[in-house]
Amino acid sequence: MVSRKSLYVLSVGVSILVAPALLAQYSAGGERIYSPLTAETFHRVAREVSTDAVGDKDPAAEAMAFLNAAMDLDPRATYLYEDMLVLGSQSAEAEAEDVSRFYDVFRKYITKTSNFEVLRQAVRYMLSTADTRQEREDLLLRLIAVAGVKNPVLTSELAAEYGQLAVEKADFENARKNFEQAYHYNEYNQLAFARFDELLRKEDLALSPAVYASNLRRAININPLSIEAALGFAQYCEEAGVYDVAAEAYEYAADLFEYLSPDRDPPVSIYLPWALMSYNTPNLRAKCLDAAARVRQSGRFDIRMEALAGSAAGKMGNIELSKDIFAKAGRRAAQMLGDGAVSPQVTALELGWFYSFANPNDEQALAWANRAFMADPNAPGAKAIFAHVLAMQGEYDLAGEYAAGIENDQIAQLTKAMVRLSEKKTSDAIEMLKAAIAMDPASLVAQKAKALLAENGSDYILPTLPEIVREHLKKEFGKKVLSRFRPARDIFSVKLNLGGSNYSYGSEFDADLIITNKSPNPIVISDSGIFKGNIRVDAVVSGDIMQEIRQLISKKAVPSLPIEPGHYASIPLDLMTGKLRRLLLAFPQASVEVEFIVYLDPVPDAAGEPTNFLKEIEPVRNVLKREGVNLTRQYFMQRLDTLAGGQEGQKNRAVQLFAGLLVERDFMTRSGSLYRYIRVERPILVDAVKCGLTDANWKVKVQAMESLGLLSGSLDYELTRAVSSNLSDDHWPVRMMALYTLSKS
Repeated sequence: MVSRKSLYVLSVGVSILVAPALLAQYSAGGERIYSPLTAETFHRVAREVSTDAVGDKDPAAEAMAFLNAAMDLDPRATYLYEDMLVLGSQSAEAEAEDVSRFYDVFRKYITKTSNFEVLRQAVRYMLSTADTRQEREDLLLRLIAVAGVKNPVLTSELAAEYGQLAVEKADFENARKNFEQAYHYNEYNQLAFARFDELLRKEDLALSPAVYASNLRRAININPLSIEAALGFAQYCEEAGVYDVAAEAYEYAADLFEYLSPDRDPPVSIYLPWALMSYNTPNLRAKCLDAAARVRQSGRFDIRMEALAGSAAGKMGNIELSKDIFAKAGRRAAQMLGDGAVSPQVTALELGWFYSFANPNDEQALAWANRAFMADPNAPGAKAIFAHVLAMQGEYDLAGEYAAGIENDQIAQLTKAMVRLSEKKTSDAIEMLKAAIAMDPASLVAQKAKALLAENGSDYILPTLPEIVREHLKKEFGKKVLSRFRPARDIFSVKLNLGGSNYSYGSEFDADLIITNKSPNPIVISDSGIFKGNIRVDAVVSGDIMQEIRQLISKKAVPSLPIEPGHYASIPLDLMTGKLRRLLLAFPQASVEVEFIVYLDPVPDAAGEPTNFLKEIEPVRNVLKREGVNLTRQYFMQRLDTLAGGQEGQKNRAVQLFAGLLVERDFMTRSGSLYRYIRVERPILVDAVKCGLTDANWKVKVQAMESLGLLSGSLDYELTRAVSSNLSDDHWPVRMMALYTLSKS
């Protein structure tokens, strides 16, 4: 807030010493001044100043002075808050009064729709002003109370920050409570969940499998293009026995891999568990055939994939197809191995497994298991499969000898159980069978162990209850827990809304970047999300003027809340700013087209040019057209008459036009004509601008001095004298604007 007893001292390149008389006049200001229009002017000036670093001046401090002045002129101007926080966060040094005012603006800015990146930077700035740990803790508690339900995502971030401070001083109970609170306020806060889980484990506690599964599923919402997130969810569902959901997740990962790496072979680490989970889900067994077909199409051969495909076909009742798959797989594997035990794509050990568990054949199993064992008799895997084949043929004593001493091997454990059954030690055998199944409950080896359990009057129960996890996931994410993979273009769309395609000289236009969620899941814009919120806008001006303006805007915008399916986020962009604003205002008679190009999370391409991080999403483009001012004699005289007897708004637009015509004329005089234009005598234009600078309405004076910014520091003597006369004006905004205008000259 600007006090009438304050003084704004602006320096650009050189210092301007404010005379004691000016200080006295300003300090003795009268009534409080209210002017929303002038507040908007100061806001525009602040934005210009903040990007105009010259010499030793501090652009952030000067811009902040104008923003504070704007707030004093219009206390209800909530549009100022974001810029005040952004610029305030850049301040290298701050007085206690500045921090207090910053906190007050921060408190008012917080809503559910606030730019979360601005909030986050503001919090970091305020924490940096705290000198001690206790001060930081006290500040965080105040901020948590302020944020509350107004912005749950911010509250989550603050609680996690407080929890981290508690960890640093070994207050683990308080830390756990704060991380739990952070997760409660924002279930997409992955860091809070991880720390909460870590602290629970230190107390020998744990979250339920359903909660773990939900958190991993949300990670896919955060970044649907993360192969790590997809596999993390798939693997956990597999471990929890939720095979149908695991199958969906592995298929998602397979499709995602092909999308991200279309030229690479499909990894068995994804396709094999996809086929295995599908095999264990009766209504998804056809997916085993799909997975095997994809691997074959890549030119690769995998005996395990063929085993699952053949087994699935048999379970589906297609016996002929099952036999055909098994026969072809067995022949091809044998051809690849020839007289050896190892080939690039299959081993004798794997073929022995194939004939033991997928396509049972005692003779073939013994032949290939024996070859694997003879090639490497000390290999635990070879000994285990050889022992199992012996047990299949009733050689239990020998099987027991070979399996003895092999630990953590599912086949060896199954073989030991078979030996115990032959010895009529059923109770021991049942425990061994359960232990074997627990090593990999979904495998074909486990399938055989489960059959033996059933034959002996027992069954296997997973340590987790898949039904509970499944129902929890369906309740939170819908009947289809994980939809099929979608490429980026089918997840969200982006467009630049300019509110129209034409605009006239001197007018403003609104621009919004519209991000629409086309997917069935929420979109989370964040540092770890599919879109991180980094935005760059270039402008290409064509027509009577040709100019490319790179990085007209470069900002980070992060909506606080996820974008729900079918909804959109609207990010306001101030495109009428900087070089483009000066260019358009400085050439009133030019007809131009401005093409805006918006890049999302921009990165350089091979040629060093900007492009989107997500190559599939094209940079957004939109065009705005402006017809040049048709400067007829009648039109010109009407604008001159406006200066004498028009309304405030009319006078402002007229002065802006005359200032633009003056700049246009001077440029054409120096550089030659770029296009056909009506040339007006310079003294007439100077006198017109001076009328605005000396108008009886102080608000018109301020607007006139803003228009002089187009002259880029080249005020002539007459205009300088007219501006200088405003240093003694009764209204502090006029004096402030005069100081600023002269400092640029």
